[in-house]
Amino acid sequence: MQSIKGFTLIELIVVIILLSIVSALGIGLFGAPSSYTARLSSDQWLSQLRLSQRMSLVKQSASELIALSVTDSGSQWVLDLQQGATSIGVQSIDKEDVVLRGSTSDFSGPCAGLPALPLPITWYFDGYGDRVNAARIPINTNQRLCFDGNQDVDICIAPSGYAYRGACDD
Repeated sequence: MQSIKGFTLIELIVVIILLSIVSALGIGLFGAPSSYTARLSSDQWLSQLRLSQRMSLVKQSASELIALSVTDSGSQWVLDLQQGATSIGVQSIDKEDVVLRGSTSDFSGPCAGLPALPLPITWYFDGYGDRVNAARIPINTNQRLCFDGNQDVDICIAPSGYAYRGACDD
């Protein structure tokens, strides 16, 4: 006589209940696109900051610095990449519910404890890709940018001009 192998009704019901619980929990991860706005904004900023440094290395002008100027136009940040009086590119980034905060000294405190970054602001890069001020004097401190939204995202701009995601080192 052959034995018939299969699942019992109780086993099938338990599996269906577990699948419904897991799917109910997982669906919440896809529901709120606003939870990704801080990450999206920081990605776009990071891209522009890295482009600024690369352009300074490519253009290497002894007379004109690469400048990334950021202004606030209400619902957007406008990032304008320039060399001298020539605009290389402009990018508008939606702010949505994200507040941009910054510091050159507090690298480990909570984002909400930082002051809002005063705009307009301009970062300058010399022909070596390093951050300098408008008078070409090297900047020796990190710049922390914190995107305060449903989740906080940090970007650090090092004195070398390199921008990266994460906390700045002291």
